[in-house]
Amino acid sequence: MFFLAMVLALFAYQLVNRVPHLPRSGRDWGSAGTNDPRIAVAAMMYAVATEDGPLTSETEGRILGLLTSTVGLGPDLARTCLTGGRRLAARLRGDLNSRLHQLLAPIARQCSIEEKEDVIAMLRDVAGPSAERFGPVREGIGRLSSTLLHG
Repeated sequence: MFFLAMVLALFAYQLVNRVPHLPRSGRDWGSAGTNDPRIAVAAMMYAVATEDGPLTSETEGRILGLLTSTVGLGPDLARTCLTGGRRLAARLRGDLNSRLHQLLAPIARQCSIEEKEDVIAMLRDVAGPSAERFGPVREGIGRLSSTLLHG
């Protein structure tokens, strides 16, 4: 009985915490694998957006718009990507700079320099005025930019 309860608990945990695998399309720049840069970017945007409080519907709309316009995802895929990004971001620990760097690997490995520049631009867009003021958001994006573009 204990074994059955453990298996059910493991199944429920995997169902709630799994990061979705997105299909590959001709317009986007993802990998559709387990280390999908599209989900990493969504997790980064979510982390930046929620640094100072919960995600607002306006900021969520901005993130979805960026995933659609810049990354090339359709609306449904963008929403799935953001859901996966939320789940991924929830697992991370540390300050914003540390969390952003934990998400860096798939982007650094699989994205072109132009796509990396798009990532930084999207993060600044989502951060809004926080990207210009001294503090953890500006510092995190600045350090990520240095690592990603010059690193």
